[in-house]
Amino acid sequence: MNNFIEAIGGLIGILAFVKGILEFVDLNRIRRYEKFHEMSKRFDENESIQKVCDLLQDSASSISVTKQEKEVFICFLEEIYFMIMSGIMKKEIALYTFGYYAREAMHNQRFWHDLDSGEEYYTVFHKFCRMVSLFEPSKLGVKETLKY
Repeated sequence: MNNFIEAIGGLIGILAFVKGILEFVDLNRIRRYEKFHEMSKRFDENESIQKVCDLLQDSASSISVTKQEKEVFICFLEEIYFMIMSGIMKKEIALYTFGYYAREAMHNQRFWHDLDSGEEYYTVFHKFCRMVSLFEPSKLGVKETLKY
């Protein structure tokens, strides 16, 4: 009888441990979504970033963007890169959501006007842009669709 009680106790302990792991995984998924949502909101609400996006959308427009505003844009995308590399944000989600404008900025002369694209401080931005250039959103399958 003692062995049976010990076995039941051990089984309950194992089940509690497994449940704890599953809850931890779910909590991490929720935290990743919250971080993604926070960054997406920052992207949409930051005036400097939006001015750069407007410039990249319509290079023929008369939009004037300062060097500081461009650097805010660059720093934001570098943060996204660091989140990808640290596992906070999944690569596919980040590139799908934020990659378009990095792709547009890579070779846009108006964007790089008054910035030195060879500047070593833009190395991380260039790494993010290279990552974006290799990303093909059309290859995301239905079963792999953007999970947080």
